[in-house]
Amino acid sequence: MKLAYSSVACPAWDLVTMVEKAREYGYQGIELRGLEGQMYLPLAPQLASNPGKVGKLMRDAGVELVCLATSNAFHMRDLKEVAENQQQVREYIELAGKLGCPFVRVFGAELPRHPIWILGHERREVVLGRIARAIAALADHAAAHRVTLLIENSGDFTDSAAMWYLVDAANSPAVKCCWNPMAARTRCERPTTSIPRLGARVGLVKIADAKFEGRAFDSHVLPGQGNVELPRLVQLLKGIGYRGFLVFDWPKLWTPGLADADRSLPAAAKYLKGLIDEKPIPMSAYKGDKYAPRQGYELLEAQSG
Repeated sequence: MKLAYSSVACPAWDLVTMVEKAREYGYQGIELRGLEGQMYLPLAPQLASNPGKVGKLMRDAGVELVCLATSNAFHMRDLKEVAENQQQVREYIELAGKLGCPFVRVFGAELPRHPIWILGHERREVVLGRIARAIAALADHAAAHRVTLLIENSGDFTDSAAMWYLVDAANSPAVKCCWNPMAARTRCERPTTSIPRLGARVGLVKIADAKFEGRAFDSHVLPGQGNVELPRLVQLLKGIGYRGFLVFDWPKLWTPGLADADRSLPAAAKYLKGLIDEKPIPMSAYKGDKYAPRQGYELLEAQSG
Protein backbone atom coordinates (compact mmCIF):
# COMPACT_ATOMS: atom_id res chain seq x y z
CA MET A 1 0.00 0.00 0.00
CA LYS A 2 1.04 3.59 -0.66
CA LEU A 3 0.25 6.89 1.05
CA ALA A 4 -1.36 10.01 -0.39
CA TYR A 5 -3.01 13.04 1.12
CA SER A 6 -5.93 15.19 0.05
CA SER A 7 -5.44 18.87 -0.74
CA VAL A 8 -8.20 19.72 1.76
CA ALA A 9 -5.42 19.47 4.37
CA CYS A 10 -3.53 22.40 2.83
CA PRO A 11 -5.92 24.80 1.08
CA ALA A 12 -3.35 27.61 0.88
CA TRP A 13 -0.65 25.60 -0.89
CA ASP A 14 -0.03 25.67 -4.62
CA LEU A 15 0.69 22.45 -6.52
CA VAL A 16 4.47 22.85 -6.42
CA THR A 17 4.37 23.18 -2.63
CA MET A 18 2.07 20.17 -2.33
CA VAL A 19 4.50 18.03 -4.32
CA GLU A 20 7.53 19.24 -2.36
CA LYS A 21 5.79 18.56 0.96
CA ALA A 22 4.64 15.14 -0.19
CA ARG A 23 8.25 14.15 -0.82
CA GLU A 24 9.41 15.68 2.45
CA TYR A 25 6.81 13.90 4.56
CA GLY A 26 6.93 10.53 2.82
CA TYR A 27 3.77 10.53 0.70
CA GLN A 28 3.73 8.94 -2.74
CA GLY A 29 0.60 10.66 -4.03
CA ILE A 30 -1.82 13.58 -3.85
CA GLU A 31 -5.59 13.78 -4.25
CA LEU A 32 -6.83 17.14 -5.49
CA ARG A 33 -10.04 18.51 -4.01
CA GLY A 34 -9.70 22.10 -5.05
CA LEU A 35 -6.54 24.02 -5.89
CA GLU A 36 -5.72 27.55 -4.69
CA GLY A 37 -9.36 28.35 -4.02
CA GLN A 38 -10.75 26.92 -7.26
CA MET A 39 -13.01 24.02 -6.29
CA TYR A 40 -14.03 23.17 -9.87
CA LEU A 41 -10.76 21.67 -11.05
CA PRO A 42 -11.43 21.81 -14.83
CA LEU A 43 -11.20 25.61 -14.41
CA ALA A 44 -8.00 25.57 -12.31
CA PRO A 45 -5.36 27.36 -14.44
CA GLN A 46 -2.47 25.24 -13.14
CA LEU A 47 -4.16 22.08 -14.40
CA ALA A 48 -6.13 23.02 -17.49
CA SER A 49 -3.60 25.31 -19.18
CA ASN A 50 -0.71 22.84 -19.36
CA PRO A 51 -1.48 19.24 -18.28
CA GLY A 52 1.84 18.05 -19.67
CA LYS A 53 3.76 20.41 -17.37
CA VAL A 54 1.81 19.13 -14.36
CA GLY A 55 2.54 15.53 -15.30
CA LYS A 56 6.28 16.27 -15.66
CA LEU A 57 6.36 18.06 -12.30
CA MET A 58 4.91 15.06 -10.53
CA ARG A 59 6.89 12.43 -12.43
CA ASP A 60 10.16 14.24 -11.72
CA ALA A 61 9.28 14.35 -8.02
CA GLY A 62 8.15 10.72 -7.88
CA VAL A 63 4.70 11.80 -6.62
CA GLU A 64 1.53 10.55 -8.29
CA LEU A 65 -1.63 12.51 -8.97
CA VAL A 66 -3.97 9.91 -7.51
CA CYS A 67 -7.48 11.35 -7.81
CA LEU A 68 -9.50 14.37 -8.87
CA ALA A 69 -12.23 14.63 -6.25
CA THR A 70 -15.53 16.22 -7.24
CA SER A 71 -18.52 17.32 -5.17
CA ASN A 72 -20.92 15.76 -7.67
CA ALA A 73 -23.69 13.28 -6.92
CA PHE A 74 -26.74 11.88 -8.74
CA HIS A 75 -29.44 11.38 -6.11
CA MET A 76 -31.61 14.34 -7.19
CA ARG A 77 -35.22 13.97 -8.33
CA ASP A 78 -34.70 16.66 -10.97
CA LEU A 79 -33.23 14.77 -13.94
CA LYS A 80 -31.93 18.01 -15.41
CA GLU A 81 -29.85 18.49 -12.28
CA VAL A 82 -28.60 14.91 -12.57
CA ALA A 83 -27.60 15.58 -16.19
CA GLU A 84 -25.73 18.75 -15.18
CA ASN A 85 -23.77 16.79 -12.61
CA GLN A 86 -22.99 14.11 -15.19
CA GLN A 87 -21.63 16.74 -17.58
CA GLN A 88 -19.38 18.18 -14.90
CA VAL A 89 -18.06 14.72 -14.10
CA ARG A 90 -17.34 14.15 -17.80
CA GLU A 91 -15.20 17.28 -17.74
CA TYR A 92 -13.33 15.96 -14.71
CA ILE A 93 -12.82 12.62 -16.48
CA GLU A 94 -11.42 14.35 -19.57
CA LEU A 95 -9.06 16.45 -17.43
CA ALA A 96 -7.95 13.36 -15.50
CA GLY A 97 -7.21 11.60 -18.77
CA LYS A 98 -5.00 14.49 -19.92
CA LEU A 99 -3.19 14.54 -16.57
CA GLY A 100 -2.71 10.77 -16.42
CA CYS A 101 -4.73 10.69 -13.19
CA PRO A 102 -6.36 7.27 -12.66
CA PHE A 103 -9.38 8.21 -10.53
CA VAL A 104 -12.28 10.69 -10.42
CA ARG A 105 -14.38 10.63 -7.24
CA VAL A 106 -18.13 11.30 -6.87
CA PHE A 107 -20.40 11.00 -3.83
CA GLY A 108 -23.24 8.66 -2.94
CA ALA A 109 -25.07 11.56 -1.24
CA GLU A 110 -28.59 11.59 0.22
CA LEU A 111 -32.23 10.58 0.14
CA PRO A 112 -34.35 13.42 -1.27
CA ARG A 113 -37.67 14.32 0.28
CA HIS A 114 -40.72 12.66 -1.26
CA PRO A 115 -42.76 15.12 -3.38
CA ILE A 116 -45.65 14.46 -1.01
CA TRP A 117 -43.95 15.85 2.07
CA ILE A 118 -45.93 13.84 4.64
CA LEU A 119 -44.43 10.66 3.16
CA GLY A 120 -40.95 11.70 4.27
CA HIS A 121 -38.01 10.70 2.11
CA GLU A 122 -37.98 8.74 -1.11
CA ARG A 123 -37.51 5.00 -0.85
CA ARG A 124 -33.89 4.02 -0.61
CA GLU A 125 -34.02 1.49 -3.44
CA VAL A 126 -35.57 4.04 -5.81
CA VAL A 127 -32.80 6.56 -5.16
CA LEU A 128 -30.10 3.90 -5.47
CA GLY A 129 -31.57 2.92 -8.82
CA ARG A 130 -31.40 6.51 -10.04
CA ILE A 131 -27.80 6.89 -8.88
CA ALA A 132 -26.82 3.59 -10.47
CA ARG A 133 -28.25 4.55 -13.85
CA ALA A 134 -26.41 7.89 -13.81
CA ILE A 135 -23.11 6.24 -12.92
CA ALA A 136 -23.52 3.45 -15.47
CA ALA A 137 -24.06 6.10 -18.17
CA LEU A 138 -20.62 7.56 -17.35
CA ALA A 139 -18.70 4.28 -17.32
CA ASP A 140 -17.88 4.14 -21.03
CA HIS A 141 -16.68 7.75 -21.01
CA ALA A 142 -14.38 6.99 -18.08
CA ALA A 143 -13.04 3.85 -19.76
CA ALA A 144 -12.35 5.74 -23.00
CA HIS A 145 -10.13 8.16 -21.07
CA ARG A 146 -8.47 5.38 -19.01
CA VAL A 147 -10.02 6.70 -15.84
CA THR A 148 -11.87 4.86 -13.09
CA LEU A 149 -14.93 6.52 -11.58
CA LEU A 150 -15.04 6.13 -7.80
CA ILE A 151 -18.20 6.33 -5.68
CA GLU A 152 -17.44 7.42 -2.12
CA ASN A 153 -19.76 6.31 0.67
CA SER A 154 -21.35 9.43 2.12
CA GLY A 155 -24.53 11.06 3.39
CA ASP A 156 -27.38 8.53 3.52
CA PHE A 157 -25.28 5.92 1.72
CA THR A 158 -22.34 5.40 4.05
CA ASP A 159 -22.82 1.62 4.25
CA SER A 160 -20.98 -0.98 2.19
CA ALA A 161 -24.25 -2.61 1.06
CA ALA A 162 -25.14 0.54 -0.91
CA MET A 163 -21.64 0.80 -2.40
CA TRP A 164 -21.64 -2.91 -3.30
CA TYR A 165 -24.92 -2.43 -5.14
CA LEU A 166 -23.87 0.72 -7.03
CA VAL A 167 -20.58 -0.76 -8.26
CA ASP A 168 -22.26 -4.05 -9.12
CA ALA A 169 -25.06 -2.30 -11.03
CA ALA A 170 -22.56 -0.33 -13.13
CA ASN A 171 -21.11 -3.65 -14.29
CA SER A 172 -17.93 -1.98 -15.54
CA PRO A 173 -14.24 -2.21 -14.62
CA ALA A 174 -14.25 1.61 -14.90
CA VAL A 175 -16.43 1.96 -11.75
CA LYS A 176 -15.25 1.18 -8.22
CA CYS A 177 -15.72 2.35 -4.65
CA CYS A 178 -13.78 4.94 -2.68
CA TRP A 179 -14.17 3.57 0.83
CA ASN A 180 -14.29 5.93 3.80
CA PRO A 181 -14.35 3.96 7.08
CA MET A 182 -15.07 7.05 9.16
CA ALA A 183 -18.29 7.63 7.23
CA ALA A 184 -19.24 3.98 7.75
CA ARG A 185 -18.61 4.41 11.49
CA THR A 186 -21.63 6.75 11.63
CA ARG A 187 -23.75 3.65 10.94
CA CYS A 188 -21.69 1.56 13.34
CA GLU A 189 -20.39 -0.50 10.42
CA ARG A 190 -17.00 -1.97 11.18
CA PRO A 191 -14.21 -2.72 8.68
CA THR A 192 -14.67 -6.43 9.45
CA THR A 193 -17.98 -6.22 7.54
CA SER A 194 -17.21 -3.66 4.85
CA ILE A 195 -13.80 -4.75 3.55
CA PRO A 196 -14.59 -8.46 3.01
CA ARG A 197 -17.91 -7.44 1.44
CA LEU A 198 -16.45 -4.96 -1.03
CA GLY A 199 -13.25 -6.81 -1.83
CA ALA A 200 -11.94 -6.00 -5.30
CA ARG A 201 -14.60 -3.30 -5.67
CA VAL A 202 -12.40 -1.01 -3.55
CA GLY A 203 -10.37 1.30 -5.78
CA LEU A 204 -9.24 3.85 -3.19
CA VAL A 205 -9.38 4.15 0.60
CA LYS A 206 -9.83 7.39 2.55
CA ILE A 207 -8.14 7.57 5.93
CA ALA A 208 -9.65 9.79 8.59
CA ASP A 209 -10.13 9.37 12.32
CA ALA A 210 -12.57 10.96 14.74
CA LYS A 211 -13.99 10.68 18.21
CA PHE A 212 -17.57 9.46 18.43
CA GLU A 213 -20.20 9.46 21.14
CA GLY A 214 -22.06 6.30 20.22
CA ARG A 215 -22.92 6.80 16.55
CA ALA A 216 -22.61 10.58 16.78
CA PHE A 217 -19.54 12.28 15.35
CA ASP A 218 -17.77 14.46 17.91
CA SER A 219 -14.51 15.78 16.45
CA HIS A 220 -11.75 15.11 13.95
CA VAL A 221 -8.50 13.77 15.39
CA LEU A 222 -5.24 12.59 13.90
CA PRO A 223 -5.08 8.92 12.85
CA GLY A 224 -4.82 6.59 15.80
CA GLN A 225 -6.40 9.00 18.28
CA GLY A 226 -10.07 8.27 17.58
CA ASN A 227 -12.66 5.50 17.36
CA VAL A 228 -12.21 4.48 13.72
CA GLU A 229 -10.55 1.05 13.66
CA LEU A 230 -7.64 1.98 11.42
CA PRO A 231 -5.21 -0.82 12.45
CA ARG A 232 -7.90 -3.41 11.79
CA LEU A 233 -8.82 -1.71 8.52
CA VAL A 234 -5.26 -1.88 7.20
CA GLN A 235 -4.92 -5.53 8.18
CA LEU A 236 -8.16 -6.35 6.39
CA LEU A 237 -6.97 -4.49 3.29
CA LYS A 238 -3.83 -6.62 3.34
CA GLY A 239 -6.10 -9.65 3.57
CA ILE A 240 -7.89 -8.81 0.31
CA GLY A 241 -4.60 -8.04 -1.43
CA TYR A 242 -5.22 -4.28 -1.69
CA ARG A 243 -2.16 -2.54 -3.13
CA GLY A 244 -3.60 0.91 -3.78
CA PHE A 245 -3.44 4.21 -1.97
CA LEU A 246 -4.50 5.21 1.52
CA VAL A 247 -5.50 8.87 1.16
CA PHE A 248 -5.21 10.87 4.37
CA ASP A 249 -8.25 13.14 4.58
CA TRP A 250 -7.72 16.08 6.98
CA PRO A 251 -10.48 18.62 6.29
CA LYS A 252 -8.66 21.82 7.16
CA LEU A 253 -10.44 23.46 4.22
CA TRP A 254 -13.85 22.96 5.88
CA THR A 255 -12.68 23.15 9.53
CA PRO A 256 -10.09 25.93 9.86
CA GLY A 257 -9.51 25.19 13.54
CA LEU A 258 -7.78 21.89 12.74
CA ALA A 259 -4.00 21.62 12.96
CA ASP A 260 -2.04 23.00 10.03
CA ALA A 261 -0.76 20.66 7.34
CA ASP A 262 2.86 21.03 8.50
CA ARG A 263 1.83 19.27 11.70
CA SER A 264 -0.93 16.91 10.55
CA LEU A 265 0.69 15.48 7.42
CA PRO A 266 3.96 14.23 8.95
CA ALA A 267 2.16 12.85 12.01
CA ALA A 268 -0.33 10.94 9.86
CA ALA A 269 2.40 9.62 7.56
CA LYS A 270 4.42 8.27 10.48
CA TYR A 271 1.41 6.49 11.99
CA LEU A 272 0.12 5.03 8.73
CA LYS A 273 3.55 3.82 7.63
CA GLY A 274 3.73 1.91 10.88
CA LEU A 275 0.41 0.19 10.09
CA ILE A 276 1.50 -0.65 6.56
CA ASP A 277 4.79 -2.10 7.74
CA GLU A 278 3.18 -4.38 10.33
CA LYS A 279 3.32 -8.07 9.55
CA PRO A 280 0.02 -9.27 8.05
CA ILE A 281 -2.24 -11.30 10.34
CA PRO A 282 -3.53 -14.52 8.71
CA MET A 283 -7.25 -14.19 7.95
CA SER A 284 -9.80 -16.48 6.36
CA ALA A 285 -13.09 -16.25 4.44
CA TYR A 286 -11.87 -13.81 1.80
CA LYS A 287 -12.87 -15.94 -1.16
CA GLY A 288 -15.83 -14.24 -2.79
CA ASP A 289 -18.08 -11.81 -0.95
CA LYS A 290 -18.21 -12.82 2.69
CA TYR A 291 -21.06 -10.46 3.44
CA ALA A 292 -22.73 -9.96 0.06
CA PRO A 293 -25.86 -7.85 0.69
CA ARG A 294 -29.26 -9.37 0.11
CA GLN A 295 -31.53 -6.36 0.43
CA GLY A 296 -33.15 -7.11 -2.91
CA TYR A 297 -32.24 -3.79 -4.54
CA GLU A 298 -33.13 -3.65 -8.18
CA LEU A 299 -32.23 -1.17 -10.86
CA LEU A 300 -35.59 0.56 -11.04
CA GLU A 301 -36.03 1.96 -14.52
CA ALA A 302 -39.22 3.95 -14.19
CA GLN A 303 -40.22 4.27 -10.56
CA SER A 304 -39.83 7.65 -8.98
CA GLY A 305 -41.29 7.19 -5.54
